[in-house]
Amino acid sequence: MLTYYDAVEHLITSSFGGPQDAEQTDIRTSIQRAYSEVSTIRDWNYYQTHGRIKFSINWYGSVTYSRSTQFFDLASGDAFPNNSALCRMRINNTVAKIASRVSSTRLQCDPILCPAEDLVNATQATLYQDTFPLPSDFRSLDSPIDHVAWTRFIYATPDQAMKLENANNLAGPPHAWTVIKDPQGTGWAIKVVGYPVANSNLDFTYRRLPRRLRISGHEVSSRQGTVTIAGTVVTGTGTAFTSAMVGSVMRVGTSSESPGSDGSLTPYQGEAVISAVSSATSCTLATSLTATAAKYIVTDIVDMSSGMHNGFLSCANYWLSRTRGTKPENAFAMYQRDLRLAMESDALTPFQQPQRVIFDAMAWRTPLQADNFDGGSP
Repeated sequence: MLTYYDAVEHLITSSFGGPQDAEQTDIRTSIQRAYSEVSTIRDWNYYQTHGRIKFSINWYGSVTYSRSTQFFDLASGDAFPNNSALCRMRINNTVAKIASRVSSTRLQCDPILCPAEDLVNATQATLYQDTFPLPSDFRSLDSPIDHVAWTRFIYATPDQAMKLENANNLAGPPHAWTVIKDPQGTGWAIKVVGYPVANSNLDFTYRRLPRRLRISGHEVSSRQGTVTIAGTVVTGTGTAFTSAMVGSVMRVGTSSESPGSDGSLTPYQGEAVISAVSSATSCTLATSLTATAAKYIVTDIVDMSSGMHNGFLSCANYWLSRTRGTKPENAFAMYQRDLRLAMESDALTPFQQPQRVIFDAMAWRTPLQADNFDGGSP
């Protein structure tokens, strides 16, 4: 595994620095900038993953509304659901946004997206969730499938989605989607137009962001003390394990030598990902190792495919040269060469079999191919 520790050591070596350079801010800053740049410079196949959103049946009933207090009060129907703060309410021809669930019988309406007048008499209403937070590592999205509509489920801009929602009182499977800022947080959310009438799923593929680089292995807390490992159980002496180390990798050396990178004079004896931390002196590994009173380091994994590693390290060299003003144009040329090879590797590796043409009952198919394209055997 390529790690944050390896990247720091690489820059120390390539810039002809000494051990004290491991603490320099410019090296770490260059690595962080390269990590962000290379991971987002294209939609790498390595970062494509599967996401799912769960639709729930809508609430139907009747309510009254006070314009002065902006409260919806339950008149008939089941109690307001717990997720009401994520919902919209359609009442007559108006779509209102729910700000909070005061109780099982009272909802607070948004002061802007609210009915224009009091509703003294009980009025039929529909409460539905139209906005669903996307995963915290979300970066970009492919067209989702709701298991019912398929090709009818189309993308709309946020403005178009707002207009569709207000102009159409449509019950049934959602028929349009868009991506907006998550109104309940700092990330992104998918907004759908339409009212789910049954519990169902919305599946999609998306490109995720890479795991953050925080622990390099040069910090005192990531290497202090020694470890004894039997299988996946790690017992530390004088260690300072924390929950932030879950997902990082532990490398072990010997009782007399700290574990270095593969190119060092003291390469590590073994490595494994930390799956859990119980205390400052106890943690669990994902795979088995063996060590007795051994020196160790904990460092973060560079969350990139092996084909991207050279591009990432060359980019880090470029950023360090740019920061220090040491002929960055030369480093940039090498970075471009390694980045091109990384992109070519990403395009070829996952696809080794012929593509097949897929139809559904509504005549949708994969994009048109060249006249001599061989779709493979059925």
